[in-house]
Amino acid sequence: MTLPIISLVTTCYNADAYIEATLRSVLQQDYPALDYVLLDGGSQDGTLDIIRRYASGLSHFSSERDEGQYHAIQKGMSMASGEVCAWLNADDIYLPWTLAVVGEVFAQFPEVDWIIGAPAYLNRQGQCTRVAGVQAPGYPRSDIASGWYRESLSGFLQQESMFWRRSLWERVGGLDLSLKYAADFDLWRRFAEHADLVSVATPLAAFRQRPGEQRSSVGRYHYDDEVDRVTAGLPCAAAAWRMLNRRGEAMRHLVRMLRWKQAPVIAYSNQAQRWVKVDSVRPTARTTLADVLLERRLRST
Repeated sequence: MTLPIISLVTTCYNADAYIEATLRSVLQQDYPALDYVLLDGGSQDGTLDIIRRYASGLSHFSSERDEGQYHAIQKGMSMASGEVCAWLNADDIYLPWTLAVVGEVFAQFPEVDWIIGAPAYLNRQGQCTRVAGVQAPGYPRSDIASGWYRESLSGFLQQESMFWRRSLWERVGGLDLSLKYAADFDLWRRFAEHADLVSVATPLAAFRQRPGEQRSSVGRYHYDDEVDRVTAGLPCAAAAWRMLNRRGEAMRHLVRMLRWKQAPVIAYSNQAQRWVKVDSVRPTARTTLADVLLERRLRST
């Protein structure tokens, strides 16, 4: 099996607290066909000293002022040469098996253009604190294209766990740089107009949760405003679904657990000793009832 070249882009600015863990999570996998582009926005802390220690593993590295994260990602993607692409933020990590699994999946299933792994989460110290409880949830293509993967409906899609073929990126024209906060949300919506998002039954990345520090929390109002702009004129979710979701987080999770949809998934068959792709009716929830009850208990202590 010939593995595809995987192109990764990491952009950073003053990220000396976390960038080494990100770099090590990629480079220590020794994936034989890696194209890794790192663009720094002119860091003033110790970030550049750390990056230089790993520069031999990078296809391209530069440090200069940019016009923001999405502009830098778009620039990095224009430098990338691989058939399979992704970006990894400077505080998130890949897991030790990630690139091997991704390369094998894209080599084995030429009809697959876009995949996502099971969500996983880190704390500030880099400890894995949670892995999604549902094995290979379904991601209905029409739901993504309609903009329903937002907090108030189906929940967020985990960007760091996404990989796609370059041809899909080129088909949609990459990121919409008029968006400052929700360009990734818009990209997934446009991807879904052309391809299924295929769920892979293993974690592929971990998102570092830093409440109050990240763009996703600090710029939340602006993010929601851009999402509303992107989804204007698209099909609305059923009125009953929207009404139930307004009754709180517990009800939102319950509705997601009750929604089962036909969707493609890739899971490992121990009998066949290989990854297998099937179309299956799957829950759209990524958490189980036990997960939700545990989270509620933790918040009350």
